Amino acid sequence: MYFKKGFVTCGHCGDQVDLWQAALDRATRLSATGAGALVSLGAAQTTFVIPLETGKYYTVELTNYGVPADARILRRIYTGQGGDVTAMEWHGNAPPLRFPGTVLRLVGVPLGEGPLPRVDRVAINIVWVRHEDSDEWSYLVTAFESAAAGDYAPSLVFAQSAVEISMMPLIEEKLRRHASTEHVRNFMRDSLTFGHAVNIILPYLCVEAGLTRMPDVVRGALNKMRKKRNDIIHEGAKATAITAEDAMEGLCAAAFGFEYMRFVRPILERA
Repeated sequence: MYFKKGFVTCGHCGDQVDLWQAALDRATRLSATGAGALVSLGAAQTTFVIPLETGKYYTVELTNYGVPADARILRRIYTGQGGDVTAMEWHGNAPPLRFPGTVLRLVGVPLGEGPLPRVDRVAINIVWVRHEDSDEWSYLVTAFESAAAGDYAPSLVFAQSAVEISMMPLIEEKLRRHASTEHVRNFMRDSLTFGHAVNIILPYLCVEAGLTRMPDVVRGALNKMRKKRNDIIHEGAKATAITAEDAMEGLCAAAFGFEYMRFVRPILERA
């Protein structure tokens, strides 16, 4: 709807909402929360409440609460609801850097003084990203994961790669219909940059097929991210100051660019 009309209709008040600006504003406002900001850009959030008893060990299977078995977990938050009990994660002597699988291993622990054991409710908040069997999606997931960890430079590199990988094979396929495989391969390798693809080739293909062009604000943000990415690659992450706001804008551009390609690809392939 956004790519067709330039807005979406609010389901509560009926207003026409600029989806790009709404997503970007919320992600930027929540950028200090890490994974929480990513919910605006396509990550999912699941919250549920369970009773825990102090001193007891629990395994909680997240698939029972709507999280897919192959989801990538970005964040877990445990909040005691009554002020008496909360949860701590139980792990071996080598805790994994990335959360593996979808099973929480928890121990109920007391909050404050008082008789033991005791039982209280604990809210569990999970931010996760869906799995998808495509090369470009795996790059976007890695970008989200890096941003959730506050590692913003590689986040932008992977985010830009996700859009590039979703776009370049389609352009190559279209060109091969009118030029030799060797000439197209050489052109793609030696001459066609990401900037040329997103600013010239893709708009031309979309207009010729009767599709709306990628919104200028999204395209502009992709160009800005490309420049940041080039600075990181050529000057190094330490020499390039990437703020949380930069990362959120880049991820927003990547998420919208990725979804735009999913919107236009089937039509362009048939055109």
